[in-house]
Order: sequence, then structure tokens, then C-alpha cells
Amino acid sequence: MLKDNDICNITMADIDIAHRLPNKNNTNREIIVRLVSRQTKGLILANRKKIRGTNIFINEDMTRLNLHVLMCVKKTIADEVSDAWFINGRIMFKSHMNKIQSVKFEDYEHWINLPSPNTTTK
Repeated sequence: MLKDNDICNITMADIDIAHRLPNKNNTNREIIVRLVSRQTKGLILANRKKIRGTNIFINEDMTRLNLHVLMCVKKTIADEVSDAWFINGRIMFKSHMNKIQSVKFEDYEHWINLPSPNTTTK
């Protein structure tokens, strides 16, 4: 499927292991893939925007903490952030002034404790 969408030409030699993950209803089961090379992973991640609008999603594996912080950053989109994403183990965001920044681990607590944009403080 990646080859069909011109994302990159990977071969079986590029894949260390791949299998489907179980889910409750056995439909649309996720596939987890461990690649032999970080270079191949980088190529796939760099070209994943080519499959937008399809039913294929390519995501990096994240810890619960990173996922929680990423969701908190995305919640502030209306106020400070125009976009947020996770790549190569880092949470990145683009400010409304088009400046791309990474969220440092020391700043995780700041992002987690921000109020949601739709809530008002009294």
C-alpha cells in the first residue's frame, strides 16, 4: 500500500517485524511495524502526508505522557498554537506567527496545567 501511494519503496528486508494488534471488535485492527533502519522510518514519516484523505494512518508509538501532553498542546490551538504533531520522539507545534517550536520535557507540566480554551476562569 505504501508503494501504491508513492510514499516510499520499502522491501521485506526493511521490516524487522510486523503484526496486527488485537482490538475488541476485530475491525480495522492496527498494524505495528518495527523497521530495521531509522532512515526508512524517517522516509515513511516524511511522506505520510501523501496519504491524507485515505483510510491509512501512520503514527509513531507514543508513551501515555507524550500523548497526554500532545493533546493538551492541541487543545490550545485556538489561543496560541496553529498546529501540533509528534515526530522522532518530540512534540512540535507551530505558533500563529508560523514559528515552529518543540515542547521541552521541563515544560510538560505547563502544557498539562493550561486551562482549555473554551473554559473561563472565575
